[in-house]
Amino acid sequence: MASSEYKLLQHQDLDLEEMKPPGSPYQMSHRSIRAGFTYSVILLFTSLSLNAIWAYQQLQLPSRTLADVPTSYAELRRATVVPFTIDKIYTSSNRTIADEAWGSPNLLPDTGLVAISDDWARSKNLPEAQRFPWDNSKGIYLLNGFHNMHCLHLLRRSTLQAFDGKPQTVPLGHIAHCLNALREDIMCNADDTPRYTGRLNQEASAKQPTSGIGQPRLCRDWSELEQWAVKHSACYRAINTDDPEFPPIERYKFCPNGERF
Repeated sequence: MASSEYKLLQHQDLDLEEMKPPGSPYQMSHRSIRAGFTYSVILLFTSLSLNAIWAYQQLQLPSRTLADVPTSYAELRRATVVPFTIDKIYTSSNRTIADEAWGSPNLLPDTGLVAISDDWARSKNLPEAQRFPWDNSKGIYLLNGFHNMHCLHLLRRSTLQAFDGKPQTVPLGHIAHCLNALREDIMCNADDTPRYTGRLNQEASAKQPTSGIGQPRLCRDWSELEQWAVKHSACYRAINTDDPEFPPIERYKFCPNGERF
């Protein structure tokens, strides 16, 4: 850019007739101010509009992320509203009622053992897995949600045995593994839902209020995961696990579609 030299203009340097603009100096100044003000208003309005659009998009982002973005594998979405509750079935003091609830087929950990084609696994950047005995082009994977369910079953069994004063049938190492697996999953999910506290809402009359009761949250549909697992079933059932002589292949003959090998 060429440099400019500034100097103080002397009165004799100016030709007042040549420099005189049309109209009065006041009129010219008024027009300039009005034009500048109009431009500033337009610029301010545009800026505020863009900021408002950005803010709206940011406010919508949490719900869009939760409800619209599917998981990488079974394509599940957080679209099911489930409130926090004080359960009276799974935690029933009537052992028969609680056992029946925990024994429900939709909580069966074995369902989570699936056989997935190597091509699909590679497309999802999954590591190679143990071979499916009936199709060498497929690997056997355990869906994490069902592994967690397995751990809950195991911890419940150990807890009830301790409560009943019975010998422990679950090795301590397995219990420790399950506790740590659940810890890892809790920290991985880092659920940031703020649960209300105090004698309020559904807990208004509670002697010892529990946080968040009745408060809704968005969840994935467990039944959809179960359906996906059944569709890709590895036909596995954990039978005769205490018999070291039992042929492992016999545990892969329980296909949900009735297919037999």
